[in-house]
Amino acid sequence: MSHLIKYSVHQRLTPRLRPQKISPYFPKPLVDPESCLPFPPIDAPSFGLVQEQLAHDPFRLLIATIFLNRTRGGVALPVLFKVFDRFPTVEAMASTDPSTLASMIHCLGFQNQRAKKCITLAQTWLAFPPTKGKRYRKLHYPCKGDGRDIGADETIADDDARVGWEIAHLPGVGPYSLDSWRIFCRDELRGLASDWIGQGASKTSFSPEWKSVLPQDKELRAYLTWMWLKEGWVWDRHTAERTPASERVMRAARRGGVAHEEDGNWVLEMSPVKKASNGLTVWS
Repeated sequence: MSHLIKYSVHQRLTPRLRPQKISPYFPKPLVDPESCLPFPPIDAPSFGLVQEQLAHDPFRLLIATIFLNRTRGGVALPVLFKVFDRFPTVEAMASTDPSTLASMIHCLGFQNQRAKKCITLAQTWLAFPPTKGKRYRKLHYPCKGDGRDIGADETIADDDARVGWEIAHLPGVGPYSLDSWRIFCRDELRGLASDWIGQGASKTSFSPEWKSVLPQDKELRAYLTWMWLKEGWVWDRHTAERTPASERVMRAARRGGVAHEEDGNWVLEMSPVKKASNGLTVWS
């Protein structure tokens, strides 16, 4: 499920690099390579998602999610940054001709639909920018039935108990975009902190928004698994329940390596590779 801005776990730092499928800690995946992802050590400065780079630029983050929908990051991201160079502002994106943008992103497929979404998103952003204290409905997000009690053109304030989101009125914004924006951008928009981690939090009781998100996208789930491990917890993406990580799990998390999926949850492989004195590979 790939529907938002992700500089995927596989696309580390440089979008032109070929995605890394396995960690150098392992000679080969222990399970199907397609269900594996490399995990950096939990003390690494970043996990490797493009959202981390665009967290302070929510408009571009949302544009990135459109590019990454149904397209691998290794293909989409170089094109994305060329588009950012060509259209450096929201105004520039809003005023471009759809055919011009479509010609730039032809290699991604669905170029006409993507171009229209990007341009209408920019136009709506300029007319009705996301604003603190003004939320809109998104039907059935994050749970079935959410948003039904809000009118199609209604806005609700922060003290309203109904479920709504500050960017839900923007065209092209689906669950993946909303999950990404909530994790990386919402706290800053609401003035609760200066970033998604909680730097500069205005209250000692502050809990970052990422802790309440249950994404379907596998890279976002991997990222949250990593974030919870940084705090010493094993997180279940189905129930949001947390259990204390064992010392063995924490050793693996501090070391980094490969994780694989089990019933939708990411689980770190526990046996790093070592070289014996005779040069043979052994498992610890």
